[in-house]
Amino acid sequence: MALIVATRRYKHYPAIAMEKGWQGKVEVHLVIGANGMIASASIKTGSGHDILDNQALDMLKKGKTTVPIPPSLRGHEFSIDVPVIFNLENSSS
Repeated sequence: MALIVATRRYKHYPAIAMEKGWQGKVEVHLVIGANGMIASASIKTGSGHDILDNQALDMLKKGKTTVPIPPSLRGHEFSIDVPVIFNLENSSS
């Protein structure tokens, strides 16, 4: 949850996507290495629009650097799937 909250400040609804009325949900799969850094980031489920998918990846990569790893997970590799919703009704979320 902390990752989702921290990444919101990096979320940007691409102007071209807004102009074209593109919306969608992107599910990003992150693998966090034992060192606490992102080992890999990939699209698990795409929105159908590359620009939204790429924006979701970018915001999570930037946001991850601000979120500390919980003590119980430190020193262990783990993965997490994070949903990112692009909705024109609420373009800031």
